[in-house]
Amino acid sequence: QLPHLNDLFHALELPPKSQLQNGWRPTLEWTFPAAIAQQQEIIRAVTTDQKHPFDSNFVDKVRVIPSTGRNAAKLEFQLHPQAFVENLLRPSATSTYMQGQEHVVVEYSSPNIAKPFHVGHLRSTIIGNVLANIHQHLGYRTTRLNYLGDWGTQFGLLALGVQLNNVADKEMEVSPIETMYKAYVAANKAARSDPDVALHARALFSALEAGADEAMTKKWKQYRQYTLEELSKVYSRLGVHFDSYEWESQYSQQQCQAVLESMRHGGLLHRDPDGREVIVVDGRRIPVIKSDGSTLYLARDIVALLERLDRFQFSRILYVVDNSQTDHFNALFKTALTLNGDLNQDQLQHVKFGRIHGMSTRQGKAIFLKDVLDEARQIMREKRKLSETTRKNFHFDDENVCDILGVSAVLVNVLKQRRQRDHEFSWQQALQVNGDTGIKLQYTHSRLHSLLDKFGDVDLENIKPDWNHFKQEPVDAMNVLFELARFDQSVWQAKKQLEACVLVNYLFGLCNATSRALKRLPVKQENCKLKQSQRLLLFHASKRTIQQGMRLLGLRPLDQM
Repeated sequence: QLPHLNDLFHALELPPKSQLQNGWRPTLEWTFPAAIAQQQEIIRAVTTDQKHPFDSNFVDKVRVIPSTGRNAAKLEFQLHPQAFVENLLRPSATSTYMQGQEHVVVEYSSPNIAKPFHVGHLRSTIIGNVLANIHQHLGYRTTRLNYLGDWGTQFGLLALGVQLNNVADKEMEVSPIETMYKAYVAANKAARSDPDVALHARALFSALEAGADEAMTKKWKQYRQYTLEELSKVYSRLGVHFDSYEWESQYSQQQCQAVLESMRHGGLLHRDPDGREVIVVDGRRIPVIKSDGSTLYLARDIVALLERLDRFQFSRILYVVDNSQTDHFNALFKTALTLNGDLNQDQLQHVKFGRIHGMSTRQGKAIFLKDVLDEARQIMREKRKLSETTRKNFHFDDENVCDILGVSAVLVNVLKQRRQRDHEFSWQQALQVNGDTGIKLQYTHSRLHSLLDKFGDVDLENIKPDWNHFKQEPVDAMNVLFELARFDQSVWQAKKQLEACVLVNYLFGLCNATSRALKRLPVKQENCKLKQSQRLLLFHASKRTIQQGMRLLGLRPLDQM
């Protein structure tokens, strides 16, 4: 009777803490959608249907809470407390999700070849990685695409810059990315002052696109390989990976012809007096083919989208690209929908985000991500030298730990923001231990690991969680329990809103609750074995959940720092 409620399981929510003070009775609530709230016979059937009872192992009572004022009507499930705590604290407890055959493709990062990885690509890279991780965690078939810009006049400028700078093969082999970047900058500068240089660059690319210059084709392939090798180092540090590296050049002029002919036949392409061919979207004339016949990137994106639909048969595709490309994706989606009647708007999503300002090294150095990550590692190295505990730890890879801490600080400082807002980066805020930072997540995880490691001889698998015990503990124990119960809900909401910050802020809340519990619920100083074992179960579940959440964010949880 409710076929459209595919996400009903994930719509179940734990009520706010203020509503849990009445005996800490665990409940789940489902807020009725407006369309269902009016159908009283269905609501009554849900609570009285004897043929399809709820699982009595978990559900004690079910009741309808009528709407009051601005509060919508809800269906409340009162859970058996002991089943609730066992489900949360069993050491082997895991969540399972079945999303059937839904296939989600996520395109993210997508830098250009021959350039150092710029901080402008950071947000796309880490937001896309989190969204792909979350969809995979929730049971979706997920494909991660990195669509690299290796085509267009920019490559003509690069090739021309290599000529202008008289770059030797040996120089290119020793420091390829730095050398290519300098060559590109030199050509760009020359093109701004001399129109003939820009024309020469366009001619070089046109020859490449037409397949008329074998030497140029060889260099282009070589430059792509240099770029991939450089990118792989940065992606490794960021905890990012892809299922497929794809290239703009896969959709060159020759590959685009069939789609372009279809657009002409359908009256979508219009020729301007200057020889360009354009499409009209919302009254705007947008170029697709230049006057010399070479394709612009909108043409290649249209062909790529249609080819991916055929290849992946995706349920949804997410393009994680900044706000400035809104008009481009509007044109892309509307054109693709016109060309393919099997495609619908719900399958296409531009995941927009704002810019990061102020992300430079302390010396104000150029904004390349490697420099920022190296700076973060150096700052963590300096902080660790000043730490009393650090001086005692000589037996682990300090350089690797500093790098992981620095990367965690940078990533979480970016991910905790609402993605569409512009963000002002602050080293001071990013590297705090006490504030809501990546360092806090790592510190809490390390602290829990250290505690559990000291009690490694305790067999947690054979200890049964006890609800009555936790009711008698200080309130901090219940606070942690109910925070743990919200994990699945926060992951789903992060997916639904396409907002990594939902999960980040949940983890901050769990870390804060856990830190308070560690103070109020001592383990090492506790003589009562029952209390000690139950607290260990609680902290084990907290560590497991923090670790799982950190991995979804692309962080590498540290056991020691």
